Parts: sequence; structure tokens; C-alpha cells
Amino acid sequence: MKLSRTSALAITAVLATGLLAGCSSSPSTEADGDVELTLWARGNSVPDEVEQILADQFPDYDITFENIPDIEDKLRAALRSGSGLPDVVVMGGTLPAFFSVADKFVDLSEQADESDAVQWGLDLGKAPDGRQVALPTDIGPWGFFYRTDALESLGYPTEPDEVAAAVDSWDAYRELAQAAAASGSFVCDHAGQVYQARLAQEGYAYFALEDGKDVNIVDDADAHDAFVESAALAQDDLCADAEPYTPEFNAALTQEDIVGFVGPAWEDGLLKSAGELQSGKWRVTTVPGGPAATGGSFVAALAASAHPDAAAEVAAYIGGPEFQKIGYLEKGLFPASAGVAEDPEAASPQDYYGGQDTLGALAQTAADAPLVYQAPNSGAIRSQFFVALTDLASNGEDPEKVYDALVEKNSAE
Repeated sequence: MKLSRTSALAITAVLATGLLAGCSSSPSTEADGDVELTLWARGNSVPDEVEQILADQFPDYDITFENIPDIEDKLRAALRSGSGLPDVVVMGGTLPAFFSVADKFVDLSEQADESDAVQWGLDLGKAPDGRQVALPTDIGPWGFFYRTDALESLGYPTEPDEVAAAVDSWDAYRELAQAAAASGSFVCDHAGQVYQARLAQEGYAYFALEDGKDVNIVDDADAHDAFVESAALAQDDLCADAEPYTPEFNAALTQEDIVGFVGPAWEDGLLKSAGELQSGKWRVTTVPGGPAATGGSFVAALAASAHPDAAAEVAAYIGGPEFQKIGYLEKGLFPASAGVAEDPEAASPQDYYGGQDTLGALAQTAADAPLVYQAPNSGAIRSQFFVALTDLASNGEDPEKVYDALVEKNSAE
């Protein structure tokens, strides 16, 4: 979540001691000659001045940043052709799709051992063969974002801890959604968001890893309940039916139709953009039912690099607390590094949230959330269930029948 823009950030002593051992700027064994490295990342997943930040940290390396919107597709194509590969790459949650070619990446196991990232984030970057393909750079602990004035008008408390206690289950959340809808507003943006939060709480993404192999568990009791009960929110007109990252979502926030929603930490940016005039009214607390988090971005080094040791050194820095602190302060990228939440410059009051330290509010959620194992096909199946929830908001079909049909279709995936 975004605090204030800053440049030339100095890491505090509590972070500097020990935590940066694996990402020091001391010259690598390859620094005797010219070391040229290329970094691929989406522009919104790294600080704006990423080249300057890396130049300051690694003065002996010439590092070029390339903004690649379709980064996973381009990386797959480069791996297939064996040419045009970057030295370092920051990519998203489709990481399991690359585990079958884990040997194409530098093993970052030593860097992972020195990392202070949440353990489940590190585990997500580890291939079934044990190779540490990538390190987490930012993550998405889920929270319940809400407007204090709206909850107060509904007779609810407004302090985050008190709201968490009052809305501590999905049944209690439904009661709040009913009260909000009766007043003409929504504390649910889209039923699919509730569904995804509930799955993340169970550490569930349609597959389990057994003896190094993916086992399809698409027909699961918890997943069934999450789908059917989320569909009921949509069909009972308790959600705005506005999917994040759409004009409808932005309009609903701007027009104050949405006064609360559950979502990952990175949706803070959406909130501040569309709800710019609502500064001071918003807060965030834990989601009903327990901690949930999903992976965000990961950094990896390519084994084909002409300078693999230097690439690994840069990857470790990007996956470390100093770089993540900059990303958090500048772009609201929630850090995988647990130590950033202990830094008083990062974990500080935010005016937009009425002086709440939102990093601190979700740091424990980030630490306590279960690992959500992602198989290569998890994303494709999740999209089908999400689309079905969107359709159920208007087509009047029986959620049980829709669920059964989706299970039958995907049981063999």
C-alpha cells in the first residue's frame, strides 16, 4: 500500500544488520570486467527509478531495465528459443508454469536461506525438485477495507480491531452486507473476491502436491461452500457486481456505492485513485474467517546469463528488504520481507487511512496466512469459477448445478 513518494531511501539499522548479507553490493567475482545485465519486469512491479536504484547499489554493473507487460509469455518464448533471455526477471503468479524448466534458472537456495521473507512466499518460489527458482518481492495479504462513516451509520464500530471482532466470520460479513444494501450501498464489490479470499484462507487452489506430482482436488467441501455462499451474495444483490481493475469498480467507488470490500493489499492503489476525495474515511482490518494471502511477484535469475553470479546477486537485492521498502513507499507493493514492517519509516501512519499504519495492520496476516499451492492449471480453473460467479449475479441459475458442472469439466485437468 502506498504511503508517500520518496527517493534515496536509507534502510534502517534494524534491517541492515544481517538481513542484507545476501544482497550486498560488494563486487562479485565477475566484476573484474564489464558486467552488463538486463532486468525484465512489469513497470508497476518495480519502483519507477529502478535503474538508478540498482546503479547506486551495484556501481560495477551496467543494468538495463526493460518494461515487459506480457512478461510471462515473452519469457516462455525466449526459453523455448534459447535466445533473447534477460539476466534477471520479475514475474507474477504464474511461476509454477516454469517449474518444468527449473534448471533454466539459477538456484537461489542460499539467498533464500538468508532471506527474511515470509516462509510461504519462499515456498511458492521453490520447484518440486527443490530448486529455489525465485524469491518473493511483493505479496497480497487480504484485508477488509471499509469506510468508517458508513459502518458507523449502520451501527457498527469503526476501529479496525473492533470491526474485526464484529465481522469475524463470513456469516457476520453477510449480515453487514445485508445492512449496507438496505441503506443503498455495498461492502462487497464482487462475489468472486469473497470466493478467492475464502479459498486462500484454506490454502486451496484446486490441486495438491503429493510425491512431487499435482493431484486434482477440484471437488472440495470448503471450495463448494465458498462458491455457493459467494454466489448467494451476488444473487441476493449484496454485491456491487463491480470487478476490480474495471471502469465499473472505479465508478462505484467514486460515486460512493462501494463503502467496503475484501481484497489483497495491492488494491490499495485502486482505492486511493478512485476514492481520492474520500481520504481519511477508509480503514483496513483482517478479513472475516481468518488470515488469507496470495502471491504477488517473484524475482529470478536466468542460468543462461553470461554473469549468473552477478544476476543472482541482483535478484537477491530485489528480493530483499531494502528494495522492497522502496517499492512499498513508492508504489504500495506490500513487502514479502517481514523486516520492512519493523521499519518506522515504512510502518508509519497514513493520512488516507486516518492515521492508521496499514502495513502493520496486515503484516501479521501476511505472516500467518497459509501457503496456497499453485499448480500450472490453478489459474485457468480459478478463472472459470470467477466468471461463473459473475454470470450468476444476473442469470438466475442454480449455483449448485453450476458448481457441479464446473467440477465435472475440470476434474480431469
